[in-house]
Amino acid sequence: MSTTCRNTQPAAALTRRLSRGETDAFARDGHVTVPDFLAAEGVKRIRRWVCDVERWPDDSGAGWLQHDEQTGAGVRRTRTENFSPFHDGLRALLTSGAIPAMAGQLLDEPAVLYKEKINYKHPGGAGFAAHQDAPAYPHVAVSVSCLLAVDDSTIMNGCLEFASGMHQELLPTDGDGCIRPDVAETLAWQPFPVRAGSLVWFHSHTPHRSGPNTSPTSRRALYLTYNAASLGDLHEAYYRDKRAALSAADAGATQRISLIGHFRGIAPTGRRQ
Repeated sequence: MSTTCRNTQPAAALTRRLSRGETDAFARDGHVTVPDFLAAEGVKRIRRWVCDVERWPDDSGAGWLQHDEQTGAGVRRTRTENFSPFHDGLRALLTSGAIPAMAGQLLDEPAVLYKEKINYKHPGGAGFAAHQDAPAYPHVAVSVSCLLAVDDSTIMNGCLEFASGMHQELLPTDGDGCIRPDVAETLAWQPFPVRAGSLVWFHSHTPHRSGPNTSPTSRRALYLTYNAASLGDLHEAYYRDKRAALSAADAGATQRISLIGHFRGIAPTGRRQ
């Protein structure tokens, strides 16, 4: 069975660029929201693609990465990574057209895809502790990331929360690579719910976190990270090194899905239904 999905209407045709006001807001706050980037048909297409990717097999050798977590309703998929080499439509969306062009605006030079993931955050899914992304991205000092909302992102289902204007430096971390709890408590956190099809851009030094999904519906989102093209295409190196690091890690009761321990989920105790 082929895992490559063909796209009959390339998402790369989108030509939206960030306005001067949006780039100024990003420079000031470390994040900016682009509402309704995708129209209704685009959201439907992304949802079909995400449903397909979630069902891909667990073991792909040197291909994609699937991660599960234990919830009150059983074992659920929590994340898929490195899917762009195996899906034509998603690869076009992530590597050409409007989204990488916006990343280039924020980096002040052409941008290339560094890493990508889908966080599913199904009902009962865990949240993420306060952190900055940079400590989890060992190949680059600075990057920008984009959340593309597949579903409406709300406070109840665990939307992103940011501490605005705190992206100028790295904050003290704990043993998991997260922002030290006593430091995180001093930050002014604000939730940023968005509608499906919207984008949320944020700097790799922007403090952020998210709560668990306490709603009856999923909060699926793509997270796309870009580095400056002058640093080279580091996508393959990132996933090679991450696969090795996760294989060597002793996850214990906490499900380790990143190079830092910000995910609050529980490692599966059975098989996904």
